[in-house]
Amino acid sequence: MMHFTFDPEASSIILRAVVEGEIARIVTLILDTGSSFTHLPWRVLQAIGYDPGTSKKRVKVVTPSGVEIPPMVKVKRIRALGESVEDVEVLCHDLPPEAKVDGLLGLNFLRNFNIAIRFKEGVIEID
Repeated sequence: MMHFTFDPEASSIILRAVVEGEIARIVTLILDTGSSFTHLPWRVLQAIGYDPGTSKKRVKVVTPSGVEIPPMVKVKRIRALGESVEDVEVLCHDLPPEAKVDGLLGLNFLRNFNIAIRFKEGVIEID
Protein backbone atom coordinates (compact mmCIF):
# COMPACT_ATOMS: atom_id res chain seq x y z
CA MET A 1 0.00 0.00 0.00
CA MET A 2 1.32 3.42 -0.94
CA HIS A 3 0.74 6.57 1.12
CA PHE A 4 0.57 10.15 -0.17
CA THR A 5 0.01 13.29 1.83
CA PHE A 6 -2.02 16.38 1.01
CA ASP A 7 -2.96 19.57 2.79
CA PRO A 8 -6.20 18.76 4.65
CA GLU A 9 -6.99 22.49 4.88
CA ALA A 10 -6.77 23.07 1.11
CA SER A 11 -9.94 23.43 -0.94
CA SER A 12 -8.83 20.63 -3.33
CA ILE A 13 -6.50 17.64 -3.43
CA ILE A 14 -3.93 18.59 -6.06
CA LEU A 15 -1.45 16.08 -7.44
CA ARG A 16 1.07 15.62 -10.22
CA ALA A 17 0.52 13.01 -12.91
CA VAL A 18 2.13 11.93 -16.17
CA VAL A 19 -0.05 11.56 -19.25
CA GLU A 20 1.40 9.63 -22.18
CA GLY A 21 0.71 9.57 -25.89
CA GLU A 22 3.45 9.82 -28.52
CA ILE A 23 5.34 11.71 -25.80
CA ALA A 24 4.76 12.18 -22.08
CA ARG A 25 3.90 15.32 -20.19
CA ILE A 26 3.66 16.11 -16.48
CA VAL A 27 0.32 17.65 -15.54
CA THR A 28 -1.25 19.04 -12.38
CA LEU A 29 -4.66 17.56 -11.60
CA ILE A 30 -7.35 17.82 -8.96
CA LEU A 31 -8.38 14.45 -7.55
CA ASP A 32 -12.11 14.53 -8.26
CA THR A 33 -14.28 11.69 -6.96
CA GLY A 34 -17.31 13.53 -8.35
CA SER A 35 -16.09 13.38 -11.95
CA SER A 36 -16.85 10.20 -13.91
CA PHE A 37 -13.97 10.89 -16.29
CA THR A 38 -10.49 12.33 -16.20
CA HIS A 39 -10.39 15.76 -17.89
CA LEU A 40 -7.40 17.15 -19.79
CA PRO A 41 -7.18 20.37 -21.79
CA TRP A 42 -6.84 20.59 -25.57
CA ARG A 43 -3.28 21.97 -25.32
CA VAL A 44 -2.04 18.98 -23.29
CA LEU A 45 -3.68 16.40 -25.56
CA GLN A 46 -2.28 18.13 -28.64
CA ALA A 47 1.18 18.37 -27.05
CA ILE A 48 1.32 14.59 -26.47
CA GLY A 49 0.20 13.79 -30.01
CA TYR A 50 -3.60 13.67 -30.11
CA ASP A 51 -6.08 15.73 -32.12
CA PRO A 52 -9.29 15.96 -30.07
CA GLY A 53 -11.02 17.69 -32.97
CA THR A 54 -11.03 14.44 -34.96
CA SER A 55 -12.60 12.36 -32.16
CA LYS A 56 -16.00 10.95 -33.08
CA LYS A 57 -16.84 10.12 -29.46
CA ARG A 58 -18.46 12.95 -27.49
CA VAL A 59 -19.91 12.93 -23.98
CA LYS A 60 -22.50 15.25 -22.46
CA VAL A 61 -21.09 16.89 -19.32
CA VAL A 62 -22.86 19.13 -16.84
CA THR A 63 -20.55 21.91 -15.63
CA PRO A 64 -21.17 24.92 -13.40
CA SER A 65 -21.47 27.02 -16.57
CA GLY A 66 -23.94 24.70 -18.32
CA VAL A 67 -24.03 21.56 -20.44
CA GLU A 68 -21.11 20.87 -22.77
CA ILE A 69 -20.37 18.01 -25.18
CA PRO A 70 -16.56 17.69 -25.33
CA PRO A 71 -14.64 15.10 -27.33
CA MET A 72 -13.35 11.93 -25.65
CA VAL A 73 -9.81 10.75 -26.46
CA LYS A 74 -8.15 7.50 -25.40
CA VAL A 75 -4.60 8.18 -24.16
CA LYS A 76 -1.84 5.60 -23.97
CA ARG A 77 -1.29 5.81 -20.20
CA ILE A 78 -1.80 7.94 -17.12
CA ARG A 79 0.51 7.60 -14.14
CA ALA A 80 -0.62 9.09 -10.81
CA LEU A 81 -0.44 8.23 -7.12
CA GLY A 82 2.32 5.73 -7.82
CA GLU A 83 0.11 3.68 -10.17
CA SER A 84 -0.62 3.64 -13.88
CA VAL A 85 -3.57 2.82 -16.11
CA GLU A 86 -3.30 2.15 -19.83
CA ASP A 87 -5.77 3.11 -22.56
CA VAL A 88 -7.60 5.71 -20.47
CA GLU A 89 -10.46 7.66 -22.01
CA VAL A 90 -10.21 11.33 -21.10
CA LEU A 91 -12.53 14.22 -21.79
CA CYS A 92 -10.94 17.06 -23.69
CA HIS A 93 -12.16 19.90 -21.52
CA ASP A 94 -10.43 23.12 -20.61
CA LEU A 95 -10.88 24.27 -17.03
CA PRO A 96 -11.00 28.01 -16.38
CA PRO A 97 -7.59 29.62 -15.74
CA GLU A 98 -8.70 30.40 -12.17
CA ALA A 99 -8.55 26.66 -11.42
CA LYS A 100 -4.72 26.86 -11.68
CA VAL A 101 -4.52 23.17 -12.66
CA ASP A 102 -4.47 21.33 -15.97
CA GLY A 103 -7.42 19.05 -15.32
CA LEU A 104 -9.20 16.49 -13.17
CA LEU A 105 -8.28 12.93 -12.19
CA GLY A 106 -11.65 11.21 -12.31
CA LEU A 107 -13.27 7.93 -11.40
CA ASN A 108 -12.30 6.17 -14.62
CA PHE A 109 -8.71 6.22 -13.29
CA LEU A 110 -9.48 5.86 -9.57
CA ARG A 111 -11.81 2.84 -9.94
CA ASN A 112 -8.84 0.69 -10.88
CA PHE A 113 -7.59 0.77 -7.28
CA ASN A 114 -8.68 0.60 -3.67
CA ILE A 115 -8.26 4.13 -2.34
CA ALA A 116 -8.77 5.54 1.14
CA ILE A 117 -8.77 9.29 1.64
CA ARG A 118 -8.23 10.24 5.29
CA PHE A 119 -9.12 13.92 5.30
CA LYS A 120 -8.33 14.64 8.96
CA GLU A 121 -4.78 13.32 8.56
CA GLY A 122 -4.29 14.51 4.98
CA VAL A 123 -3.38 11.04 3.72
CA ILE A 124 -4.31 9.03 0.62
CA GLU A 125 -3.73 5.27 0.75
CA ILE A 126 -3.80 3.34 -2.51
CA ASP A 127 -3.36 -0.34 -3.37
